[in-house]
Amino acid sequence: MKKINKVVFSLLVLLGFFASTSTSAFAQETNRERFIYDFTAEDVANWVPMETPGGGQGTVELGDGAAIIRAKEVDGWGGIQSDMIEIDLSRNPLLFIRVKENGDGFKWGAKFVPSVPEIEEHEWGMYLVEDNNFKWNNYAVVDIKDKLGEPFINLYGEELEGVIWIFASGNPEASVEISEVKVMYLD
Repeated sequence: MKKINKVVFSLLVLLGFFASTSTSAFAQETNRERFIYDFTAEDVANWVPMETPGGGQGTVELGDGAAIIRAKEVDGWGGIQSDMIEIDLSRNPLLFIRVKENGDGFKWGAKFVPSVPEIEEHEWGMYLVEDNNFKWNNYAVVDIKDKLGEPFINLYGEELEGVIWIFASGNPEASVEISEVKVMYLD
């Protein structure tokens, strides 16, 4: 009888292990599907200078685990932009930017620029992350739909196409180090 109990107990433990493993694998797969964009430091280091109506074309290089974005010396601000991306605001997207370092006295920010700006001021993008000095390998996280706001959504709809700008500012020598950039849907 004791052997049967041990065998049954062992089978239950084994069954519990497989059930928890498959649940974890399902949860991991679901989380992977929610991240519609997952840019590593290497990916960000391949972004191109911002295309603006004038000025701000920064530079980028790959550093130690981070893309180092530098302001345009003449302007004291500037950065880079992603490839064209598509975002469905009806799915409640979040933007994650992991900032490894941003020197004291410098700032950085992020904007979304629609592919076809409907009004002139949108050529300069809409702030997703205001100029700040956030750093130390932490994530800046923002609700994209909330940040863009209803007037923007009424003009462009919920299916957006455009680029993300990440820039350094505050000084001709300003720089920001970015470890990763992600966009995730909450639903």
